[in-house]
Amino acid sequence: MDGVVQPTEHIVTCLPPQADGRGDEQLRFEIDGKLKAVSLRIGHIRKSLVVGLPDVALDLIEIAAFVYAIDSSVSRGGLMDTQMGTKWHRSFHVSLPVRNVALWSKPKLKVALEETLMFLSGDRFTFDFIQLETEAVTPERYFDFGKESAWQPDSVLMFSGGLDSFAGALEEIIERKHKVALISHFSATKIAPIQRDLQKHMAEKLGPQMLMHFPMRVQLKRGTNAEGTHRARSFLFAALGMATAIAFGQKRVSFYENGVVSLNLPPVGNVLGTRATRTTHPQTLQRFEALFSMIFDQNLRVDNPFFWRTKTEVVQTIARLGMADQIAFTRSCADVHNQTKQYAHCGRCSQCVDRRFAMLAADLAGHDPEEAYRFDLMTSPRERVQDKEVALSYVRSAFAYEVINEAELVAQFPAILNAVQSLGEPPDTAIRRIVDLLKRHGSSVATVMRDEMSATRLEPAPLSSLPDLYGAAQRGQLFTSMPVSAEPQNEPEQVFDMVIDKKRKVLWINDAIQITGAGFNLLNVLAKAFLLGAGQGLDLLDYPTLDASKLAVGAGLQDEAAVRQSVSRTRRLLGTKFASAGLDPEDGKNLIENLTWNGYRLRPDRVRVRYLDDS
Repeated sequence: MDGVVQPTEHIVTCLPPQADGRGDEQLRFEIDGKLKAVSLRIGHIRKSLVVGLPDVALDLIEIAAFVYAIDSSVSRGGLMDTQMGTKWHRSFHVSLPVRNVALWSKPKLKVALEETLMFLSGDRFTFDFIQLETEAVTPERYFDFGKESAWQPDSVLMFSGGLDSFAGALEEIIERKHKVALISHFSATKIAPIQRDLQKHMAEKLGPQMLMHFPMRVQLKRGTNAEGTHRARSFLFAALGMATAIAFGQKRVSFYENGVVSLNLPPVGNVLGTRATRTTHPQTLQRFEALFSMIFDQNLRVDNPFFWRTKTEVVQTIARLGMADQIAFTRSCADVHNQTKQYAHCGRCSQCVDRRFAMLAADLAGHDPEEAYRFDLMTSPRERVQDKEVALSYVRSAFAYEVINEAELVAQFPAILNAVQSLGEPPDTAIRRIVDLLKRHGSSVATVMRDEMSATRLEPAPLSSLPDLYGAAQRGQLFTSMPVSAEPQNEPEQVFDMVIDKKRKVLWINDAIQITGAGFNLLNVLAKAFLLGAGQGLDLLDYPTLDASKLAVGAGLQDEAAVRQSVSRTRRLLGTKFASAGLDPEDGKNLIENLTWNGYRLRPDRVRVRYLDDS
């Protein structure tokens, strides 16, 4: 029980590319003996540029596509990862054919590549590069060529179709008078027309010579998409952007993303593993920049010009540049597959919540139609626990950021130092500016929420709507813990290891405390619910709860009254056991959390759970 469980190493053999039946280039690979594939197609670049691309650019595109597909082909554990996240971190040993094997085999370059992917995805990739033998793989096979012209961009931007990349393109074109190449990557068919239509609207307003769109389709073949987090996707996105920049003779690629999203601080400080995404994290972009500079043997830049702006300030940029009427054509929702013509946004995911608050804070909600949201931010009832916690954790974080100081920032979010070291500023200056960024974000969200709460005093908010839920939280009837305390914490709270032996029906805590009998039955059911959240890679505040009726069924209890009695007895038992082991008894009692109106769960910020192997 004391040893660290190492992830299983998956053996991957990448095969030479071949055309699929539709003319797309197909990258095939075997992983653990099973054949997988991903297809790749890049549009609109003129042939004269493609012919001049160096071999390493094609190698980079293929490596990035393989990494994206490999990442997608092995699950991180799904909903029932009974090893409490041990499947979250994976290990891949990859044999991959390249054109310039001498370059890719350089130890310094291999280390840079492998460490970049480790930081970005949390997975270990090790590579063996071999010489690509076939002569049939020519650059032209990846491209749908555009018309030959003398058009040349001044800037290369990654373009998702969201508010931030849209605002970035506008600033480049309108303020800097730059011609921009918009690089889009998509796999879902619903995203392509959104990106295309937004680009057309921009061209009509700003002039067709000011921008050109380069869509890149990467399609995972059937049976390859077993993991939905796609944490290596941004490496593919950046590689496609840099290859395009190299084709145009440019040395800079820009990701436009507001700084709060780039930092992506978890709702609580001690989030597990690498579950907070690092797509545009400052260290990610710094690592991309160093890696690409090594590959192409020149000084290249990968930057985020919007890092010091909040989402509200990004939206205000669009309005300031006279393009607020185009906001309705942008898309922010994470739930792409359920988008419809009527509902462009779900209104429940964190991206939708963030977008809508920014619109209200900037007084631009009229340009972002309410009817485009399946769930209205302030009036729709949020019945699912996850929907409640997404909205509430966002609001709680904003109120905490409004009053945060530098000492609290570092104490509550020590991982912030990863960003500070990559911002090119003295650490004290970077921390001070990050605090100011978070305060501005917090103030904009908190002001909207205070205004809404004032309005609901005159007319009560709909039941289970965000104002109703937040009002209950303020009264202590719901989630009451703030992600940042009024005083900085000198030491993080201890996290306890909970190991469960299902065969023997015994549970150990820190190898010092043993629980059996009715206490085991209750904690075992709660542990399974805990692992649902761990398997999904949820933020800690998003971990699910079990209401009393479900807990009664799972633990074999007669009714809800019996559940309350069992919880009370188990808490007392934990307190006694902790005291006997020389631990704080209150820590034991508090391992079981009761969220009023929602149910019971193990405290996600205080435990780690795993089951012993059944073998």
